[in-house]
Amino acid sequence: MRITLALVLINVMVFILQGIFPGFTEFFALTPVLAMYGAYWQFFTYMFLHGSMSHILLNMFVLFIFGVSVERILGWKRYIILYLLSGIGSSLLYIAFTGESVILMLGASGAVFAVLTAYGFLYPKNIIFIPPGIPLPARFAVIFFAGLELFLGLTGLDPGIANFGHLGGIATGAALMFYWNHKEKTHRAPAFRDYEFIWE
Repeated sequence: MRITLALVLINVMVFILQGIFPGFTEFFALTPVLAMYGAYWQFFTYMFLHGSMSHILLNMFVLFIFGVSVERILGWKRYIILYLLSGIGSSLLYIAFTGESVILMLGASGAVFAVLTAYGFLYPKNIIFIPPGIPLPARFAVIFFAGLELFLGLTGLDPGIANFGHLGGIATGAALMFYWNHKEKTHRAPAFRDYEFIWE
């Protein structure tokens, strides 16, 4: 819970700084054409910025609701890795589809979608209510969101939203969870190799 609260606090503090210092958002948000040619810090910093009060409130609400449970199971190290790498993965997929764009991307949505994805792996049968209040098991909710973001990204029906960035967060989060699950199964399997068993 400590890391989740820390991430929420950092995002809120950065949002306040955005309102105080002119040019702060433009410098730290992800501008693909700049990030690809020298402004590499933007791949990291953009995920702590937000475009409006509703934007940050929604992201931080979702992060807190699902992040506390995910952090408890993953531990703080893997949780931080999940959050940061998925944020970077989000930006990379966004750039892969938009190219050398001059349109800014900002927000924690990619990282937050990764946390939601991890929740789906860890608590697959828990019910999540997706808008407008449809109950789905967590694993199916993640699949639904991935399909929705891909559809919206390809059709352009959700202008002003970085759908491919969201999809990048989901994909990176899923890849990390698959890797950690495989790693743990591989480490557990040899534990029985040096024993003889007699079944009653």
